[in-house]
Amino acid sequence: MEVNIVAVLAATAVMFAIGAFWYMVPFAAVWGKIHDFDKLSKKEQADMQAKMGPWYGVQLVVTFVSASVLALLMGLLPEQSPYTIAFWVWLGFVVPTEASAMIFGGSKPEYVWHKIGISVSESLLHLLAAVWIISLF
Repeated sequence: MEVNIVAVLAATAVMFAIGAFWYMVPFAAVWGKIHDFDKLSKKEQADMQAKMGPWYGVQLVVTFVSASVLALLMGLLPEQSPYTIAFWVWLGFVVPTEASAMIFGGSKPEYVWHKIGISVSESLLHLLAAVWIISLF
């Protein structure tokens, strides 16, 4: 089974961009409140952001893995709609993993549902965008 690396790289870039947009634009304020970023001074916020570089690198790598697996699944299941594949991957693996991470990952109880909703909806969006991009190649 051959995977188109250009399609995977393009999907990775789109997935990463969607994640950046999701947490920095429509959900920036609520995400900041959930994590108490709004209580930090501007200097503390800038210092924290400056230390995120390596973590963005890790996120880029795992996003590449996700796009690669989606491309592989699309090749292995050509009779299935890529959107159906993305949906079932999301429902069967992403939603339970995200929910567990939010429930047992030290989230404040009053924000668990917010974090689950924001995270899983972004995940669905970026998976659907990835299969669309991969389908173009």
